[in-house]
Amino acid sequence: MKALDLVLNAIIILSATVFLAYLGLLYDFGLFTTLPQPITRPFLDHPILQYVALAVFVGAMVAKILVRRAIRRQHPREEP
Repeated sequence: MKALDLVLNAIIILSATVFLAYLGLLYDFGLFTTLPQPITRPFLDHPILQYVALAVFVGAMVAKILVRRAIRRQHPREEP
C-alpha cells in the first residue's frame, strides 16, 4: 500500500506539472514557453492533453484519499 501511495504522489506531481504548463501557456509564461520546441511540440499539437492531465490529477487525488484510509486501517496510531 505504501508503494501505491508513492506512485500516486508521482502521478499527482506529473499531471499537475503538465496542467500548469498548459495554464502558463495561456498567459505566456511557464514550462512550455521555456523548453525547446522539440520537447513541447507533442504537447502543443494535442491540447486535449491538458484535460487528460486534469482528470488524472483528480483521479489520483481521490485514489490517494482511499489509499491513505487503507494504510491507517492497517497501521493504527498508538495514542497515549
